[in-house]
Amino acid sequence: MGRVVGCGILLVLAACARAQAPRQNDALERSARLLARLDQLEADLHQQDAEILLSSELEYRHGQAQQIACQVTNDHVKEIHRLAVLQEEKRRERSHKKGRTIAQARLPKRPRVATN
Repeated sequence: MGRVVGCGILLVLAACARAQAPRQNDALERSARLLARLDQLEADLHQQDAEILLSSELEYRHGQAQQIACQVTNDHVKEIHRLAVLQEEKRRERSHKKGRTIAQARLPKRPRVATN
């Protein structure tokens, strides 16, 4: 009977050892899945970080371009205004000069006589 009990204990121990092996195997599989998932999350974070950095850089450059465009527009408007003032001054001078010469050079018109 001692042998039967010993064999029974060995069978129970063997069964327990086999039962623990799948648990360790499951734990290793879960650990591997978690590590793979963490690697994927890390890769996603790096991708998002790169996208955010690119977006920030584009926003910064857009702001600079807008500032330059506004400055160019302001300079252009100032130049247009300056040229318009000069043109108006020239127009006044010409009309003023024309007015004097026309007033001085006008002679009364004589009616034309037809010579047939």
